[in-house]
Amino acid sequence: MTPAQLVTAQIEAYNNKDLNANIALFSETFQLIQFHDNSVLIDGIKAIEKMYQELFSHSPNLRAEITNRIDYGNKIILHEIIYGRYGKDEGLEQLIMFEIVNAKIEKIYRL
Repeated sequence: MTPAQLVTAQIEAYNNKDLNANIALFSETFQLIQFHDNSVLIDGIKAIEKMYQELFSHSPNLRAEITNRIDYGNKIILHEIIYGRYGKDEGLEQLIMFEIVNAKIEKIYRL
């Protein structure tokens, strides 16, 4: 699976709230990093699994809408709007960058 295909599969699993399909795409050493200060927000596959499990169970109308995408080698940058997060009607707009290593999501940077 190419980095572009991997990120597309992750978005589909996210929108389907499919925890197993989603987690299968992440590396064991995954990290979610806040870009501006390089702080680690989530560290390890167990932590991201717990976060998605909670999010999916409390967000029945959750979905990501991708408004722009840049594919650049093993990095994919998404401009997205997240709807239904914890029951909220308004969208959460964000930029994120995926870093793919060995056909797994190794890092996501919140920009």
